[in-house]
Amino acid sequence: MRKLFLLLLTAITLSLQGLAQPLSPSAKISLIICAPDNEISSYWGHAAIRVYDPLYEKDIVFNYGMFDYMAPHFYWRFAKGETDYQLGIQRMSSFMRSYQEDLRKVIEYELLFTPAERETLYNALVENYKPENRVYRYSHFADNCATRLRDQIEKAVGGKIKYDTSGDKKMSFRDLIDLYVQDNSWDGLGIKLALGLPTDRITTYSEKMFLPDYLGEDMAKAVVERDGKATPLTGEAVILFDAPLWQRSFSPTSPAVVILLAFLVVLALTMLERKRKTRYHWLDITVFLAFGIAGMILCFTTFISVMPSTKWNFNLVWAWPTHFLLGILWMFPSKRKNLGWYVKMTTIITTLFLVSIFFLPQTFHWLVIPLCLILLMRTWRLHQIKLKSNSLTATR
Repeated sequence: MRKLFLLLLTAITLSLQGLAQPLSPSAKISLIICAPDNEISSYWGHAAIRVYDPLYEKDIVFNYGMFDYMAPHFYWRFAKGETDYQLGIQRMSSFMRSYQEDLRKVIEYELLFTPAERETLYNALVENYKPENRVYRYSHFADNCATRLRDQIEKAVGGKIKYDTSGDKKMSFRDLIDLYVQDNSWDGLGIKLALGLPTDRITTYSEKMFLPDYLGEDMAKAVVERDGKATPLTGEAVILFDAPLWQRSFSPTSPAVVILLAFLVVLALTMLERKRKTRYHWLDITVFLAFGIAGMILCFTTFISVMPSTKWNFNLVWAWPTHFLLGILWMFPSKRKNLGWYVKMTTIITTLFLVSIFFLPQTFHWLVIPLCLILLMRTWRLHQIKLKSNSLTATR
């Protein structure tokens, strides 16, 4: 977020009169593809359009990836999926500097347009840059920095682009996300838990271009039909700045380590209390509160957020927000004997979920399995003892 805001600060304030100047015959327009980074806002890379006109000493970048986090209620709107992005213009030198500082690879594909097509694309970008047009509602899969460029490029050539789909593989949005978001990271786990059933829909060839890498590669293999002849859409890829892809190093606080360790601890304590014929109510309270908080977050992303990708989330089958209320009530011994029905229902539904997890239409993060087993260890244990508090030796 900080880097995107810095990009916004470096944007050029150009008059529309200056931008309206026609391009010279020596002008070039290129597609710029930037590699991913280790910040969540940069996981999927970035795409932009470069306009280079040596005659008028113009070398600028049209960038659809800018936003202002100082806007009113920004964080609330961001969480709800109501983030407004905008088209900005930067000097190419400033644009490159930010990616060089972050050690992110930058590739350029010159668009082999006719002068008329170049002018059409440039005019469309200038029109989009007008104050009344530059702001748009961001949608990660359907309307972002890459899809906007795809649409503008296709319009500039009158929709005559033919893509090479011979090597296309059927992939869902979730499959594509998995290529960029690592399983064993907290933000990766959060993203994958929050994405619902719509993310498992198989994408079309065009829809894959919401990812900048796919946009660049697909454009590079595409041709344009002109006067009955197929000509390449782009020139050869030119590496403007080279850098290795970032790699996440092992962390002892990663989700896999923390969750599997929690599973072993809960397992050990459950076996210990059975051996001692006691009950660790503090452990039940901790587990139910944690699962309840997870459920409340998922309820927010599923029912309050406007992002289509987070709807119909089957993770709510095991992460109920009401678990939080159960954790609160479990603190009071007099309430426990009346909660047996809830515990039993949780046990049955969570068990059925685990049994059918590989047959459900949604794909789940593998750490969902140990999480569900943690919950089941505590609820199954309740069926082996009496629920009345006076028959238990409670350990607090």
